[in-house]
Amino acid sequence: MAATGAAVLAALVAYTVFMRWVVGKPPHWAEELPQLILVWTTLLAAIACTRHRSHLNAGLLPLLVHSPGARRALGRVTDLVLLLMLLVLAKAGWELAMLTMAQTTTALQMPAGIVYLAVPVSCLGMALMQLEHLFTRGDTP
Repeated sequence: MAATGAAVLAALVAYTVFMRWVVGKPPHWAEELPQLILVWTTLLAAIACTRHRSHLNAGLLPLLVHSPGARRALGRVTDLVLLLMLLVLAKAGWELAMLTMAQTTTALQMPAGIVYLAVPVSCLGMALMQLEHLFTRGDTP
């Protein structure tokens, strides 16, 4: 999914550059559409990163906590805190999306809330991944 979004984004930017510098007439959506695709692609890709635990981390936990049991317990607590924060962020994102749904974007004339809707959608997806982490018995970082 992330690769498809990046490919579409690259194609749109290349087309926009061609139209602006070769043809001399950039498309009216040259700013908004790539921005919309970038936001949605990035936030949806964060769900996959959460699933695979591939987000950046400092890697200090194994240096500070030597007991595997304590690391697992601390990992569970971390997963729970992340789950709660993602749910709070999803609620705030939903409220912002609904607040801006009546406004339209300048070039695409679509509801502005569509851009902000990426936040609750991705946060709920990441929250589901955190739930999976909480209820599986595998080692947590």
